[in-house]
Amino acid sequence: MSNSYNAVIEQAIELLQGISPTEYQKILKPHFSGSVGAHIRHVLDHFLALKNGVEKGHVDYNIRHRHNKVEQFPQSAIDALSEIQSWILGLAPKDCEQSLLVTTEIDINHTKSATCTSTLERELVFASSHAIHHYALIRIICGMQNKKIPELFGYAPATITHMQQTNAS
Repeated sequence: MSNSYNAVIEQAIELLQGISPTEYQKILKPHFSGSVGAHIRHVLDHFLALKNGVEKGHVDYNIRHRHNKVEQFPQSAIDALSEIQSWILGLAPKDCEQSLLVTTEIDINHTKSATCTSTLERELVFASSHAIHHYALIRIICGMQNKKIPELFGYAPATITHMQQTNAS
């Protein structure tokens, strides 16, 4: 199995090792409605929904853990991210073929969810892509706080490839 999913988690751990609880919890209104901690918690919610759903064969992305320690304390997030890393590292290539039912809300005007069939690999792709999207927002928040961040944090893999090919030319 590709190490790319683990690398996405490692990016967050690397960032969080150098962030204070104050920086982690700060909400930069009116530009943002959530803190770095809220974004990391949201990323973790998706990976945890996937991890927990694999055991049941049903992933429910509607299950969220708002306002918990992971959202408040960088070390709590690092611990949770490390658990996700261990889980990912324990997956075998055959595990990624596992079929799953996936439920998520789909309507912005009413409470309505859809359930469809997927695979563990497809959902790892989704959770990783979703994380990178939130990392891009975290990158902006950290920049507004004059916080140094890892060079490629918040960039999609295809963007990184393009940047490397452009610089190689």
